[in-house]
Amino acid sequence: MRIIFFLFSAIMSMCSLAQSVTQDGSAEHNFISGEQLKFNLNYGWFNVGSASLQVSDTIVYGADCYQVEIVGQTAGFLSLFTRVDDTWGAFIEKSDLLPLVSYSDIKEGNYTRRDEVFFDKQAHLIKVDKIRRNKKNPTKYFDYQGEMNDLMSGYLKLRNIDFNELRPSDTIRFKAFYDEIFYDFGLIYKGKKLLKSKVGKQMAHQVQPILPENDIFRGEAPITAWISADKDQLPLKIEAQMFFGHATCNLVDYKNIKFGKDYE
Repeated sequence: MRIIFFLFSAIMSMCSLAQSVTQDGSAEHNFISGEQLKFNLNYGWFNVGSASLQVSDTIVYGADCYQVEIVGQTAGFLSLFTRVDDTWGAFIEKSDLLPLVSYSDIKEGNYTRRDEVFFDKQAHLIKVDKIRRNKKNPTKYFDYQGEMNDLMSGYLKLRNIDFNELRPSDTIRFKAFYDEIFYDFGLIYKGKKLLKSKVGKQMAHQVQPILPENDIFRGEAPITAWISADKDQLPLKIEAQMFFGHATCNLVDYKNIKFGKDYE
């Protein structure tokens, strides 16, 4: 369950760093505070979990920020054997969509864990605090260069890519930090496809991440994601071929989106 849930979060971050800008130079985003999305997570034919994502406004360190939070739980037959209640979130500055603080709360049976990651953009320094089973680990520090994303900020920037400027086979690369590791991700644009999704049939942008070497995914292009080809650019579906089988994440409900109506 943790792998499937992380897959959903990670794919949202494997995208371009571009955002549209208005004539006066201010950022124009394809989402608004109050947006709520719901997803089902499946392993093969079985529903093993659900996830919800919400965007809200807040102030952090005096900066105008979005708070983005994803909450996931086990569901269906899997909930008979184990209980998972995981949360990933971040406070992201609106001006550049870069993170100030990211956090995660993991509750899986008797196992608990909380991570807090602080991004100092001026000093290019990352501070990591981890708590395992109510015991705090020593604080760690990491230097970095350029712009650095976390999972949630990558997700927001996904929502602001101008996919119409891309051609099939175009590749985008970017850097992200997660769980004390720096990642150099890539994303291949595959073009527009007609997708029959859980929220209706519609045109969608198809993308395939380029992953570092790992023991989780199988094949040359093990992951495919579909983003709605409209102004809202909602994450409609993710498919992944993993070492233990086929996993999918489907958008099943949404409300308070910027351009469209609530799903009914």
